[in-house]
Amino acid sequence: MPDPSFMAQQQAQQAAQQAQRAHQQAHRQAMQHHMNHVHRAGHRPPPTHGGTSYRGRGGSVVSFLVVAVVAVALARDTALRDSILGSIEHLWARIHNG
Repeated sequence: MPDPSFMAQQQAQQAAQQAQRAHQQAHRQAMQHHMNHVHRAGHRPPPTHGGTSYRGRGGSVVSFLVVAVVAVALARDTALRDSILGSIEHLWARIHNG
């Protein structure tokens, strides 16, 4: 009969691998969604007003930034955290550059 602690260790390792795969899949889906959004946003007509006001979309930008900051703070995966930070920097640059 196999050692119970060895079996428990194997089960824990398998569960960790499954969780990692699920996390990676969720990350890929989130990045694909983000890239689709960026692609669509790049083809919008320019705003008709004179200034660079994001008042109309301000709620969604602020909400995204809040969610992203929380995700960065909670992310254990450094690649995911770096990806989120890169997305934030890209968005911030687009806001400031018009």
